[in-house]
Amino acid sequence: MKTTGIVILILGCVSTFGGIMAAIGGHRTNLTGLGLVVLGIYLIYRANNKKEEEEKKKQWEQGNTEDN
Repeated sequence: MKTTGIVILILGCVSTFGGIMAAIGGHRTNLTGLGLVVLGIYLIYRANNKKEEEEKKKQWEQGNTEDN
C-alpha cells in the first residue's frame, strides 16, 4: 500500500504541475492532480499507521508471553 501511495503521489504531483503550466498558458484545468496527491498521502499515512499498530501488537504479545 505504501508503494502504491508513493506512485500515486508522484503522478499527482506531475499532473498538478501540468495543470499549473496549462493554466499559465490560458487553458482550462481540473483538480484531478490534487485529488491524486491527497490520495497518495493518505495511502502512505495509512500504511505507516498500520505498520506501527503491528509493531505495538507484536510487543504486547511478547510482553504477555514473557510474564507466563
